[in-house]
Amino acid sequence: MLAVLAVVVVLLVAALGVSLSHNRFTAQRGAVERQWQRVDGELQRRHDLIGGIVAVTKAGGVNVSTIVQARSMAMASRGAGPVAQGVAEHRLHEELTSFLAGVPAGLREGRDFGLLWEQMGESDERVAAESRDYNDSVHALNSRIVAFPSNIVAGVGKVGRAQYFLPGGRVR
Repeated sequence: MLAVLAVVVVLLVAALGVSLSHNRFTAQRGAVERQWQRVDGELQRRHDLIGGIVAVTKAGGVNVSTIVQARSMAMASRGAGPVAQGVAEHRLHEELTSFLAGVPAGLREGRDFGLLWEQMGESDERVAAESRDYNDSVHALNSRIVAFPSNIVAGVGKVGRAQYFLPGGRVR
């Protein structure tokens, strides 16, 4: 009788442990998704600012076709996942750098351009901060997925690894 009671207690403790581990995975997955929404929101603000820069420079007679195309591709990559969006954002960054090198100094020194450029710097800092927080959340989740004994719960519960956001398009 005592042996049966001990087995029941062990099974109940194991079930409680599995349940708690599963709930923690669910909470971590939710945190990763919320953090990604924050990154995505900052990227959208950045795209809007690039649209403003395009409008100001286009009015100054600068050819904006390449930056408009890169911005469109980055905006279209939304929802494709962190890796695909990282590749598109990297291309946008390269095109933006090249584009800005071709903007005449007189236009760059203008009030509208200067204000947008300042906001762009602030936006880039927010994107970087949110990306770091997102990647920290991904790291915490992915580390639990491979650590014993939570890896057993992850395997049974089919908890998949999350993707890192690396704007250079790299995979980690």
